[in-house]
Parts: sequence; C-alpha cells; structure tokens
Amino acid sequence: MSSDSSVEVFRSTQPGQIKRVEIRIVGGNIRINAVKTETVTVRALGDVATLGAKAAVQGDVLHITSSSALRYFIQKSRIDLVLDVPEDTGVLIKVFGADVVVNGGTGPLEVSGFAGAIEGTTYSKDVKVRFVVGGNDLVQAVPESPTG
Repeated sequence: MSSDSSVEVFRSTQPGQIKRVEIRIVGGNIRINAVKTETVTVRALGDVATLGAKAAVQGDVLHITSSSALRYFIQKSRIDLVLDVPEDTGVLIKVFGADVVVNGGTGPLEVSGFAGAIEGTTYSKDVKVRFVVGGNDLVQAVPESPTG
C-alpha cells in the first residue's frame, strides 16, 4: 500500500470554537480555504506516513505543528495541508519552505519563512507576508458591499 494518501488531522466539533489558526511546519504546501462554515477542518495529503503533524487547541487557537526537520527530509513526497476555515478566521503561518495558496478570508493573515511563495486572493485588510527568498502573488481584494 502506498503511503501517499489523505488523513484528517483535525475537525472542530463546536461552531465558532476556533478564531485563529497557527501553523508552524518545516515545509510543504498549504491551502487555506475560507468558506461559509463555522467549523475548522484540516486534512493532510501526500506522504502522510512521515507527516508527524500535530494539532492542539489552546483557548480559541488551533496550533498545527510538524515534529521535526528530519521527517521533512525523509518524506517520499511533499505534504499538502488543506484547511477549511470560517471566513473571519485569523491565520499565522511560519515555515522554513512552503508554497501557500489562500482562497478568500477576511481575518488577519501573516505568513513568514525562509523560502516560499504565496498566491490567491484574500479580503483581509491585515496582511503581512515575508519570505527571504520567494514570491508574493497574493491579491488583496476589496470585499463587495452587502448592498451590491
């Protein structure tokens, strides 16, 4: 059996429980989907046998970490983390090297690391992106007014 598969890392059970997600991993790909939901779901795809990801909730913050740099280098393929979060969830991502895709969201967004890239669209007015090496193709769009 191949170790390339998908596994659910975390699913919140209480609507509105998570207000902020903090991701601290060595590397991989991260996709943040800000959707009309009140719960948070985190899935890992790829070489999940060597992932070693841990998810823990402290107050209203979900912390996602990977266990070590060694695991990153023995992976057979890159790990993809896919998060479905409420639209107003704050997101902090700290990585050594990762590609990040953001789909929507109005909550604060902070991404930093040594090498990586970020792309997609956010409606947040509070965005900080800092990579030593890499690109920033994130679009900060103005949210549509409810009156049209």
